[in-house]
Amino acid sequence: MSVFRHAVASGDPLDDRVVIWTRVTTDASTTVRWQLARDPELRDVVAEGETSAEEEHDRCVHVDVEGLAPATTYFYAFEALGERSPVARTRTLPGPDADHLRIAMVSCAKYNAGYFNAYARIAARELDFVLHLGDYIYEAAQKPPASQTPAADIGRVVDPLHECVTLHDYRTRYAHYRLDPDVQALHLAHPLVAALDCHELADGAWRGGSVEHREERDGPWEERVDAAFRARWEWMPYRKPEPTDRSRAWRNISIGRLADLFVLDTRSRRDEPAAGPGMRDPQRSQLGPEQRAWLLEGLETSTAAWRLLGNSSVMGQIWDSRLTTETIPALLKLKLIEPNGRGPDPDQWDGYPVERDAILRALRDRDALVLSGDVHIGLALELKLDPTTDEEPVAAEFVTTSLTSQNVDDKMGWAPRTKSIPFEEGLVREVPHIKWCEFDSHGYVLVDLTPERARGEWWFVDTVLEPSRGETLGAAWEVRRGKARLVQG
Repeated sequence: MSVFRHAVASGDPLDDRVVIWTRVTTDASTTVRWQLARDPELRDVVAEGETSAEEEHDRCVHVDVEGLAPATTYFYAFEALGERSPVARTRTLPGPDADHLRIAMVSCAKYNAGYFNAYARIAARELDFVLHLGDYIYEAAQKPPASQTPAADIGRVVDPLHECVTLHDYRTRYAHYRLDPDVQALHLAHPLVAALDCHELADGAWRGGSVEHREERDGPWEERVDAAFRARWEWMPYRKPEPTDRSRAWRNISIGRLADLFVLDTRSRRDEPAAGPGMRDPQRSQLGPEQRAWLLEGLETSTAAWRLLGNSSVMGQIWDSRLTTETIPALLKLKLIEPNGRGPDPDQWDGYPVERDAILRALRDRDALVLSGDVHIGLALELKLDPTTDEEPVAAEFVTTSLTSQNVDDKMGWAPRTKSIPFEEGLVREVPHIKWCEFDSHGYVLVDLTPERARGEWWFVDTVLEPSRGETLGAAWEVRRGKARLVQG
């Protein structure tokens, strides 16, 4: 068995550095050597060193390689116990004069719902990095509770079989994901910038608990969250925004004069989701006071051409009193509106409207693009303080569908691109700020950014129920600087 059976990965690139990662499969701590070079043969070495894979950190290794050139592709590998890891590719961000950025955005990788075919397609592309908007893993059991969608009957079985609660559980789940060949292909090709969603912790997580967590069964919530964040830090290739606090996932990444990317945490700091009039309490927060102040100040002081929000919760308003009985059933299946069908879903930004309005006001007259995931469908929408009017939008939002997690056709049991289409047409017709939606397909969004415009391309794989190489372009939308209205491209 290879000591590098989980391969290697890189993440959190800046214009002069990048984090490289590996995990050594051994029973004890061991010395690990690493090299980073300009060529895949690792002959033109620009940095190298030695570190240790410690039992305390599940024998995972992070190296923050500094002193690199901007907008440059590098190759790296590790050596330990007489073996060499696979050689992987990474890339630094463009420098101060950046005028182009190309990324893929992904979300919701449920192992037992399908094969990660989209990861392999992304691995074959030329990109600056992959923006993962959360649910990199799912903590759920192979046979989940009734509130969650059952696994697909395709022979994909998670390890451990039970729901992750302890540090050992979360470590085992990450290790299982990182054995998947498509997950490894993604990491061998591109650096990752990762946001947090609830399934890295527990379904419906908030700062005091989650939908399924029971203290009498699962122990204290604080201990479970600490275990989840510890395993996430060990197994993911990222740089701690706050070295003494591994639970801080929110951070800012500067891409020269082109963009400031604000990576948000809309789960671990938020107030408990709650339906009803209390949603409009001005004290309610999805970000928490510290992160909210950081974001609003960052949006105000940013001088970049674009402000990008990496956001694991749909920001645009989905609930609308104009929704009809023809459209509501699909939104109920996707948990995008209140379970009684009469109001907004408290789990999304619809459930924190006062704080959302504060962010939208901060985006007004500033060129911004919100990049979101979580809801398992593709959306292109315009963000307005009052979506019921014809006022100019303050920003645009691109929402990626899931990588594998079940969407409408999966949950309803009908053939893809059949009975979902009338629901999609109804939503666009009844909620005019939603310009396009697609309820069935799985895949990713390519985001291409220049100083003049932002373009999103929704790419869909042909299936997740078996390994496949097929993909198609499902839609493309653009927004230009100075005008936040979306144009179909």
